[in-house]
Amino acid sequence: MAWRPSKALRNAMLESGDFKHSMSNCVLKWYTGAQPATPETAPSGSLLVTLSNASGALTREVLSVGSVDLTGGGAGSVDTITVNGIEIMGSSTPFNTSLAQTAADVAFKINNNPRNLLFTSFVTATDVINIQGKPGLGALPNAWVVASTVTTITKTDSNMAGGVYAVNGLNWGDSAVNVITKLSTQTWSGVAGASGSAGYFRFEAAVSDAGGTDSAEAILRVDGTIATSGAEINMGSVTITSGLTYTLDTFTVTLPSA
Repeated sequence: MAWRPSKALRNAMLESGDFKHSMSNCVLKWYTGAQPATPETAPSGSLLVTLSNASGALTREVLSVGSVDLTGGGAGSVDTITVNGIEIMGSSTPFNTSLAQTAADVAFKINNNPRNLLFTSFVTATDVINIQGKPGLGALPNAWVVASTVTTITKTDSNMAGGVYAVNGLNWGDSAVNVITKLSTQTWSGVAGASGSAGYFRFEAAVSDAGGTDSAEAILRVDGTIATSGAEINMGSVTITSGLTYTLDTFTVTLPSA
């Protein structure tokens, strides 16, 4: 058996969330061939089936993003940043060497503020502090007002925008005795787009996954094997026929106690 969560998922479970919410509205894909060495590797083999809720058409989640662009200044501080009236930085951040470094310091504070449960931050274009809704929020933060206060530094605030809710993704039920199962009210199924022998699967998180190599520990994935016995997904036959609908009746994830 070879259940392999990606580095990004393991980091998320250690730092910012749990398995259930990190992999909410996920997508399950079955492939031919051998399981890749790591989930950071691009998928090999042929894609046979993509499973969604009741074989429904998938809409992948898009995360809502706002920003604070530090446009000028060589001293002072970024004093507060609020989103929808919620302060997310935690405390004032002094100017540090350059606008780029100050922006990085602000993003670090946002990401490590224990009172900030809704957003992550990253820096682009040297000194733009991006504020991104966490997975699962989808379109909810769209139009939420981003407002910053500063001393000496100049800035431009941009409100949250661009988020899209996931549709027909796969979800998880309640956990008990270290085990979480598929959500019982969902039917995990998909119509095969190709024929072949299923060898492994990959869960992808709600946000669209281009399928490439992940060298930045940024993509939430889980890989596992498919077989007639002794695998994470056991089937009466691993032969998949194009055009037929395949349903996964049960699926569980166990967190070891030791």
